[in-house]
Amino acid sequence: MKILFAHGFEGRATGTKPRYLRDVLGHEVIAPNMYDLGWTFEGHVQSVLSILDSEPGIDAIVGSSMGGFASAVALSRRPDLVIGAVLLAPAVGIHDKWANEYGAEGMESWREEGTKAYWHNGWEKFIELPYSFWTECRDAAAVVVKHPCVILHGVQDDVVPIGNSEALAARSPGVREVIRTEDGHRLAESLGHLGPILDSLRT
Repeated sequence: MKILFAHGFEGRATGTKPRYLRDVLGHEVIAPNMYDLGWTFEGHVQSVLSILDSEPGIDAIVGSSMGGFASAVALSRRPDLVIGAVLLAPAVGIHDKWANEYGAEGMESWREEGTKAYWHNGWEKFIELPYSFWTECRDAAAVVVKHPCVILHGVQDDVVPIGNSEALAARSPGVREVIRTEDGHRLAESLGHLGPILDSLRT
């Protein structure tokens, strides 16, 4: 299969999941750097759309965490595209977690200053995260998936609650199944599910 892989907020295009898809499962993988268009959620969405619109023959999109959220939003803008989707702990609703984590004062400070210093584990440095990233995530949180889709989510996820994926599935006619796995947010122990999931999307 020809797969578009969209990495997560602290992930990389050369990470474990795209390597597994390519080196272990033998798929052709296109994995963009999701930050090429800047530190915005809309930039993530546009990174996905630019490949969907320019690269023919993509069979499935696999999106991890924020990349899964961006993939869901991108697909909602291409309703006639024939493609399957695998969403790995998609970060739909992450704006609520950030708001709870930072509290009312922290969120107001972020809004007033326009950016927030954020330690990015993937890049191992502080970045200036725009407040608009939060508002764009908030405004897209009601996304509905209509393309054939399977969600894989860890029951021990302490970053994005599995209930968020269950709510996404409940309102999305395209979601065939939410697979609950004994794993955390990174799904490091659950990569073996990817082969069967992708096979199921062929039918």
